[in-house]
Amino acid sequence: MLRRLPIIAVFGAGTPIAPERRELARGTGAMVARLGAHLLTGAGFGVMAAVAEGFVSVADRRGWSIGIVPRAPDGAFDEPNRDRDGRAYPNPLVEIAIHTPLPPRVGDWRAIPARNHVNVLSADAIVALPGGPGTENELDMAGEYRGECDRPRPQRRTVLLGPPDEFTAEHREMFVHAATPDDAERHLRHVLALRGLMGDLVGAS
Repeated sequence: MLRRLPIIAVFGAGTPIAPERRELARGTGAMVARLGAHLLTGAGFGVMAAVAEGFVSVADRRGWSIGIVPRAPDGAFDEPNRDRDGRAYPNPLVEIAIHTPLPPRVGDWRAIPARNHVNVLSADAIVALPGGPGTENELDMAGEYRGECDRPRPQRRTVLLGPPDEFTAEHREMFVHAATPDDAERHLRHVLALRGLMGDLVGAS
C-alpha cells in the first residue's frame, strides 16, 4: 500500500546566520526528520542549509530533503539562483532538487507566480524561523492561501519559531509562536492530525 508522507516546509534567512541560530535550525530539521515527514526548503543557504543539515543527520529518517530551486531573478529560465557569495542553488544537503523557471519572489505575488508560491502551496505544514523579506513573503502567502485565516488560529498550519520580536506584529497575530523545536513539533502534530496526516507520522498514537 502506497503511503504518502507529509511535507513540512521550513522557511528562514538565506544569508549567513549566527551559531545559535544555526543550532536552532539544525534542531528544527532533526525534529522534522524524527516526525517521519519530508523536509521542504527553498534550496538555499543560511537557515535553509542548516535545517537540511539537521534533517539529513538523522540516520533512520523516512523522508527526503527536498529543495525548490528558483532561477536567478533576472536570469534565463535554466539559470539557478545564487547567494551573496556566488554559490549556486541547491545547497549540497538537498537530496531532491526541483528546478523552476520562477524567481524567488515578486512584488505583486497575488498576480505573478514565483518560487515562493511552490514552497507554500506544496507544504502540509510550515515552520518559519526568523528571516528577511523572502520569509515574510512566504508567511504572507501562508496566511492568504487554502483558507488559512478562516480557521481558528491554533488550527493554522504555520508555526513561528524563534525570538517573537523578529517576526512582524501581523504574523505574530496570524500564527502560533513556538519557543523551541519541541513546542513546534506539538503544533505540527496537532495540525497534521486535523488534516488526516497524523497516521503517517512516527510516534503517532
